[in-house]
Amino acid sequence: MMFNIFIVFAFYLSSINGHGYLFDPVARSSAWLIDPSFKECCAYSSHMEMFCGGVGQQWITNGGKCGICGEPYDRAIKLFEKGGAKYTGKIVKTYNQGEQIDVQVKLSANHQGYFEFRLCNVDNTPDSDATQECLDRYLLTIVNTDSTKYRDVTKHGSDTITVRVQLPPDVSCHHCVFQWKYTTGNNWGRDSATNKSGPGLGRENETFMGCSDITILANIPSTTLPPIISTSTTTTSSLTLRSAKRVSIKSTQRWPALTTQRWSVLSTERWSMLSIKHSSIPSAKQSAVLTTIISSSSSSSSSSS
Repeated sequence: MMFNIFIVFAFYLSSINGHGYLFDPVARSSAWLIDPSFKECCAYSSHMEMFCGGVGQQWITNGGKCGICGEPYDRAIKLFEKGGAKYTGKIVKTYNQGEQIDVQVKLSANHQGYFEFRLCNVDNTPDSDATQECLDRYLLTIVNTDSTKYRDVTKHGSDTITVRVQLPPDVSCHHCVFQWKYTTGNNWGRDSATNKSGPGLGRENETFMGCSDITILANIPSTTLPPIISTSTTTTSSLTLRSAKRVSIKSTQRWPALTTQRWSVLSTERWSMLSIKHSSIPSAKQSAVLTTIISSSSSSSSSSS
């Protein structure tokens, strides 16, 4: 009996000495430190003590359960969950779908252990907050590892710790809840599998939580336009004149023949006015005039015959 009392008292001491919070994206309980708009509604002096009510309350009273933002699980109305006096739901950070993000945690007392990060999309449940079951569906991976646990907490001491985390490639949301969970490793416990006792062993370790409200923008698929095919116009020795009779003047070789044989009826003055060289293909305007002349010449020839 005395041993159990000692353990509970030790849990209590470790709880009141442990301090830390989710700094970026900033937790609901700490947002007032960064954004002045939160100060009037949501200032909270115990924002670094979101440890589920302490080890005793978390593990003895509530069987290891905790509120999603670190408040005691058995608290009927939690201050920082939807419906609570200090809940706003205001988005504090925007990311891109599938992005690698830098998460920052501030610790004033390092208790070893490890960090975990979770995500829940609440777009389809606007009347309720995230649940732990929803958050557990997306346990995020630490970049450059195959693990969801960041275990290098100890080497940082009491400091700001930056962890790069991989967002899921298939999640975008106007409102997602991001959760930080810190399972400490300094409490004395016993590992039931090995029957060994020591700091951080067993499951009854102090837990810190923090939750923040974020947006994840969907990736917009890029649109691939078809290649622009360049068409070039090649000048040939054939020119088609689109007119009522579509007269075709085909080559410069036939041009002198036409001039000599069919246009002999033309006067020297009219030919000079046209100023058409035998070696050149006539312009569109000149061709139109020639068409009229040819038609007139043909009519004259028919009348003569």
